[in-house]
Amino acid sequence: MKLTEWIAAAVVALGVLLCGGAWALSSPVGSSPDDSYHLSSIWCIGATDNSLPCRKLPEPAEGAVQSYKVPAMVAGPQCYAFDPTASAVCQEPLRGKRAVTTAVNSGDYPGGFYTFMHTFVGSSVVKSVVTMRMVNVLITALLLTAIGLACAPAARRMLAYAVTVTLIPLGWFIIGSVNPSSWAIVGVTAWGFALNGLFTAPSRRRGIALGALGLVGALMAIGARGDAAVYVVVTGVAVCILHWRTLWTRKWLAAIPAAAFLIAAFVSLTAGQVGSIAGASAETDRPLSEVLTNVFLEWPALISGSFGYSFGLGWLDTAVPTLTAYPVAMILGFVFLSGFSQGRWSKVLACLAVGIPLIALPSLTYYRLRMIVGETIQPRYILPLIPVLVGLALAGRVPGTSIRFTRVQGAVFSGALSLATSAALYANIRRYVTGTDGTLLIDNLEWWWPWAPSPFVIIALGGVGFAMLSSPVWLLSRPAKDNESVRLVASEDDSAALAAAPPLEPAAAEGEEEVRESWLPAERKLGVENEPEHRSAEEAPR
Repeated sequence: MKLTEWIAAAVVALGVLLCGGAWALSSPVGSSPDDSYHLSSIWCIGATDNSLPCRKLPEPAEGAVQSYKVPAMVAGPQCYAFDPTASAVCQEPLRGKRAVTTAVNSGDYPGGFYTFMHTFVGSSVVKSVVTMRMVNVLITALLLTAIGLACAPAARRMLAYAVTVTLIPLGWFIIGSVNPSSWAIVGVTAWGFALNGLFTAPSRRRGIALGALGLVGALMAIGARGDAAVYVVVTGVAVCILHWRTLWTRKWLAAIPAAAFLIAAFVSLTAGQVGSIAGASAETDRPLSEVLTNVFLEWPALISGSFGYSFGLGWLDTAVPTLTAYPVAMILGFVFLSGFSQGRWSKVLACLAVGIPLIALPSLTYYRLRMIVGETIQPRYILPLIPVLVGLALAGRVPGTSIRFTRVQGAVFSGALSLATSAALYANIRRYVTGTDGTLLIDNLEWWWPWAPSPFVIIALGGVGFAMLSSPVWLLSRPAKDNESVRLVASEDDSAALAAAPPLEPAAAEGEEEVRESWLPAERKLGVENEPEHRSAEEAPR
């Protein structure tokens, strides 16, 4: 592996740490949705009647809910929720006090996320929460950077483009929180792109690394939310469809997705979160015609909510500026539709395998509960599938290749989205520091971390960090070198021509031993050839 690749990976990882760290410090304890439930569930892992910091109260009467005593900042820190003008200074009376709560996980969530985060619980609620947020960001940086480093160039581009354009601002806000949806987003994304990279890995060693990293991502998602286990299966099926030729010739590769499928199936069938939806009954008396009409007309709001339009951040009460929502929407739409400038039937089927559940699962929930868009389901629930869908759309016409944007386009994407990130950070910080009724310059700090840099320093670091992590969007957009360029030598469906084409052995990566039995999938060996070695007379330089 070249030194430049290691340097680029270090820049990306540092960018993720800066950007994610800025989001982690942009809001107070309890700012992500349902944080009182999630914080209490983290604090009360293994609680007993004399344990600290969470104490289990005496067994309740039959039919009653178990109660726990936890710090007041854990049981109910969201004193500012649903009132954008209220700053986080309202938390001051809660410090040092304890409160009773019944909002603790009792099987609704798988529990892996809560158990892991319980490791970082200490005597200070604030320090514990900030540590957990930073650990989440660190995991994201290490996992996604390692996957990108191990992937072949085409798979690396798919990961870079998809992650860059789909996580602003909701994805980054959730990643920098203690919400289990953070692991759902990072885990499903890591699983999907690692599995995609596995099928096109340039060497056996990188393939093994990608398989291991993918399983880590799958286990993270499965241990966080019951619906994320379903997404692991959906994503795995879609990627296998995209690379069906490889699976047909190398069936042993199916062992990795099969293992993930078995674990995910067990968790999804036993998690109360999934079971409660599957067996749910109507909670309103709305006529079915009203529900179906509303879902048909308003369902796209769940997608637009991921980039700040129609749904706010936090407890859905933090509006995102148009400088964030509009550029993200336009760039995301452009990137996604550009992917379909090159198509093949396996790519279309793979996109449908993700797109149909993306629409059907929330629609089924609305149907069962007789609710309308804006109730119950939030954009973060389906966000884990969006990077995967965009990544699949970027697959090239030739298996093993991907869409490549120009360097100018990549620079525009990186610059516009970095500015959008800073704007979203500004809006989120201002909402908690002064409330939306405060000054636009945030010069009267009603709340802020006493040990942190000023709000505007955090905003600047977040924007610079995003520019760093998005650098592959334009670095990977440079014109292909001669030994990287590919061309189709036969129609994908022309099996006779493909069978007659001689297989090409991959060049060994720098610092690696050459793999005698090529790891490259059969479709790449048969469908593409290195241009310098196969130029026709008309193409030869004059």
